[in-house]
Amino acid sequence: MQVLDVDSVPTHVFELKSRTPNSSLLLVVPGSPGMGHFYVPFASRLFELGQGSFDVAVVSHAGHSPGYCRPTDGGGNDWYALEDQVAHKMAYLRDHASGKETLYLVGHSIGCYIILHMLKQIAPDRVSKVFLLFPALERMAETPNGQRLMPYFHQYLRPATALVWLVTWIPEAVRKTVLKYFHFRSTPSDHLDHMVQAAINIDSKSVYNMLNMARQEMEQVTDPPLDLIRDHVHKMSFYYGVDDHWTLQSCYLDMAERFSDHDIQLCTRGYPHAFVMEASTEMANYVHCRLR
Repeated sequence: MQVLDVDSVPTHVFELKSRTPNSSLLLVVPGSPGMGHFYVPFASRLFELGQGSFDVAVVSHAGHSPGYCRPTDGGGNDWYALEDQVAHKMAYLRDHASGKETLYLVGHSIGCYIILHMLKQIAPDRVSKVFLLFPALERMAETPNGQRLMPYFHQYLRPATALVWLVTWIPEAVRKTVLKYFHFRSTPSDHLDHMVQAAINIDSKSVYNMLNMARQEMEQVTDPPLDLIRDHVHKMSFYYGVDDHWTLQSCYLDMAERFSDHDIQLCTRGYPHAFVMEASTEMANYVHCRLR
């Protein structure tokens, strides 16, 4: 993981580049929290399966990288909105991947929404395949997690941020133990230390950005961008969770009915919405199978 300047924003980016020249890039756009660290096992497995046929990059969301936050811009906006994240990912493609003629775009959760809006600005013949994993594209405020967590995105935003700041004062060894045995208890052992270290690094300023963007998601992500989907659905592979508390089951049913001749899948293996916590290898295998 390195820190790159992306659209004048210091950003954690994970890149794997083939030793043999190629003109293809597989770009992973995270969900939220938008820390690329959580996607390293997933991206690494994809790179391994690709055997040098494409490079891989995971670009963290602007403002979600611990230690790097946005100063107030003078207009009172001190966090990055969804449209800022779209511009941020486009800037990465422009400044760090301009030589890549073929793109494979992989979005997770709200990253799927960001990718769909990126497609407005990318030449259609440059995009070979789009993967939308556990997509959060509509009615987010109506989902079980949306209803349960809404107060934290509004009236409890600043207290929640302050609580995270207080937690950072707890000894790191104690926080790691709590995370290992409670939050990451289903994470494969070979990924566990990496996930725990990533979570340990979260700070109050990045959480402030994450919660503000989540609040916007509840307000803005209401109707699916059907025109965008219709224009590109022949390149898309949707993968919905069977018990996903961030996406209503009816969203899968509606999408499968609207685009019945296309690749709209429902998970049959019980993977959670946050698949990176326990099914990175399996989901990487799924994506690669549809790349071939």
